[in-house]
Amino acid sequence: MSTALITGGSGHVGANLVRELTKRDFKIRCIDFDGDHRAFEGYDVELIKGSITDIESIDTAFKNVDVVFHTAAVISLVRKDRDIIRSVNVAGTRNVCELSLRHGVKKLIHFSSVDAFVREPLDEALLEDRPLVTDSDAVPYDLSKADAQRIVYEYCEKGLDASIMHPSGIFGPNDFKPSLFGQEFINIANGKRPYTVNVGYDYVDVRDLCTTAINCIEKGESKQNYIVGGNYIDFVGIAEVISDKLNKQLVKGTLPFFFVYLSIPSSYLQALFFNKPRSATLDSIHTVKVQNKLIPSNLAKEMLDHRPRPVNETINDTVEFFQKRGLIK
Repeated sequence: MSTALITGGSGHVGANLVRELTKRDFKIRCIDFDGDHRAFEGYDVELIKGSITDIESIDTAFKNVDVVFHTAAVISLVRKDRDIIRSVNVAGTRNVCELSLRHGVKKLIHFSSVDAFVREPLDEALLEDRPLVTDSDAVPYDLSKADAQRIVYEYCEKGLDASIMHPSGIFGPNDFKPSLFGQEFINIANGKRPYTVNVGYDYVDVRDLCTTAINCIEKGESKQNYIVGGNYIDFVGIAEVISDKLNKQLVKGTLPFFFVYLSIPSSYLQALFFNKPRSATLDSIHTVKVQNKLIPSNLAKEMLDHRPRPVNETINDTVEFFQKRGLIK
């Protein structure tokens, strides 16, 4: 039986990896960073306390491991989080690569993002050879993912067998915390977004992403990056599918894009008083405004058997998941 180690196991991707790896009879080990065990309930998972920012605390977690799924990351579009973003996403990735090489891990699957790439030109398909972000004034999250990938390449040159996943926007069930988009999904379903700006994004079902990542163990090439996209859909389209599922009208109309900027002050105050991540910042607005709609994912489809399911199926399954947890009324 092969042993898989997941960093960030309590997160959205980690939770779904646990479920898919269990189906494939892997022995599963996770680094327990925050004590949040909801993602593991009912599953046979070995938990080891530690943080990827402290290499000594996680050394034992890498012993006798066959494959590492490196999903741990700080996902923030708030500039004041720059230091913690760099610490986890960049320095943490170096620690994971170092220990994977030190302990003879057979395969490292590193989870990056399409945001690691330079976005322009927007009217051309986003492919694996697109340059990585280098601008020091870029969105800190984007730059951190690009710099982390450079570290993975560095360790490949030292002998580490590693492949890189570049998912588009991730959504789907088993989102326990929930993620930033998961919370927005809940807000839409609970009628808190009756008027919305009609922008969209390419979203990949988290279960499809995890299946593709596991396929990468045997099928993925070392030092190769794979863009793993799904389907483009706008917020009105998402709301319409949820409306059909819940049998109620959720969106009354759309607003011009500039209204998004007007939401920044209220988003800041809500984060301040309720201690929740900010949903609207200049960087988050930039992310949805300046985006790549053409994400064919041909390499992942050809080499890793990536098969994105219909977006309506993902939305309906996600509604049911949040309903069971009492988060959608």
